[in-house]
Amino acid sequence: MVAFLVVLLAGCSWGPEIPAGDPVRPDVIVISIDTLRADHLSSYGHDRPTSPFMDGLAEQGSRFEHARSTSPWTLPAHTTMLSGQLPTTHQVTDDHLSLDASVAVLPEIMKQAGYHTAASVATLYVSRKFGFDRGFDFFDDHGITTEKINLSGSVTADKVIGSAVDWMEDVPAGEPVFLFLHFYDVHYHYDPPAPFATMFDRAPSSDDRRFKNYYAHKKNPLTEEQAAHQVAQYDESIRYVDDQLRQLAKRMSDAGRKTRWVITSDHGEEFGERGSWGHAHTLYAEQLRVPLIVSGEGLPSGVVIKDPVGIHDIAPTVAKWVDGDLPDADGINLAPAMGGASIPDRPFPAETFRFKTRRISLYENGNRIEWNLNKNAVELFAADSDRGEAVDLAQAQPEIAKNLRNRAEEVFGQPWTANADGKVSAKKGRVVRNGARKKRQVQAGQTFQVFPYDAPVSFEAADGTVQGPWRSTTEATPPAGAPLTYSAEVRTAGVTLDAETRKRLEALGYVQSED
Repeated sequence: MVAFLVVLLAGCSWGPEIPAGDPVRPDVIVISIDTLRADHLSSYGHDRPTSPFMDGLAEQGSRFEHARSTSPWTLPAHTTMLSGQLPTTHQVTDDHLSLDASVAVLPEIMKQAGYHTAASVATLYVSRKFGFDRGFDFFDDHGITTEKINLSGSVTADKVIGSAVDWMEDVPAGEPVFLFLHFYDVHYHYDPPAPFATMFDRAPSSDDRRFKNYYAHKKNPLTEEQAAHQVAQYDESIRYVDDQLRQLAKRMSDAGRKTRWVITSDHGEEFGERGSWGHAHTLYAEQLRVPLIVSGEGLPSGVVIKDPVGIHDIAPTVAKWVDGDLPDADGINLAPAMGGASIPDRPFPAETFRFKTRRISLYENGNRIEWNLNKNAVELFAADSDRGEAVDLAQAQPEIAKNLRNRAEEVFGQPWTANADGKVSAKKGRVVRNGARKKRQVQAGQTFQVFPYDAPVSFEAADGTVQGPWRSTTEATPPAGAPLTYSAEVRTAGVTLDAETRKRLEALGYVQSED
């Protein structure tokens, strides 16, 4: 049985000794660097030396050139990362939802395999509030219980790593550990400490343009100079986290612990490519192209995989390292690819329902569509050759766009079935069948999907009688004899945000009501 160390990002400055590890089973540390887009790592082609340590891991292991996230914001992406399920399966797509406890997650697999398990995380959206503590012997979310604390950036990489290292000092010698480390330093405000704060540009100042929300910067974008400074700070933050990882690796090595590393991210960041700044509103390349580096004890070295993979492949891959299994995962084991095998062609869906945005995406066979459900408008990109997705081909290649849109309807599924003729409507949502609409006429036997998945759905009969609303949650699906049936398995549980957190989210554009 082999164990692994999966690392995403960390920071360190520690005291006592870490005990020696298992001589046979390496540690497994999974690290997620929040908001890290792939093209800002040197090993992925960036022109700044942002990531010397991670680049070294890539050279010594496997670098996945085309790794895709499933969501442009933290909660759905991390639910995917630790469960191996696509959002189309787990449906945790907004902050009133979490993963149901019946769905197996990677920390549980590692614990069952005999690992001591620990997590140290730096955001509300990977905290115990959303059930991410499940399967961990030790879980530190650093008291992040509100959005105010979350956005303060006070939980820096050194604190994330320091907490994990403190815990490791009490692990019995000779026994393996599984760590999950989440870092927020590359998320806005991008304020690394000295000397990193001036590595690529001037120091931050009180005159710097501050982030308001995506829509504010759509109307009043950053100047070229302001944008360049923010990007420089972003790159400096990557370099800071990279250095913290280097220190963590040295500490582990000095203790004689064998390790395997997996470095990835939940999503990227938009820096003006679509006229604004931020994330969660779109599904373009700058949002969904993330790094994935797998490196360490007993793994292949010097491998570059060009086939597309996803963050939903991480949990199944690590689980197989310890002969474990995630039976409901959508992802695959990437070990054959690291050994030189090709990866079967498969579709890569993604979605975002945050803010005023209702978008779904499908990448398949080199092409990708961006489907704005609010406008029922589709963009088409040759995503393999046009890495930045700068040219919309929908008008020039309408048949390809149409076929991929139809394929998206198939991949995302149609779990709702009409049992009678009538009109279906989704409150604050869209009914999708041959296009996206607020309301749609259906005939008995026809199927459809609703986005967001848990939007309230009502049925109006020909005589004007309205029934519903129903939702895709355990307590709210249509009863027997209703004019609609919902057939998908419910995998979500409810979460309640406090009033202060919701108010702050609304002020930042993170929560918005909409008709």
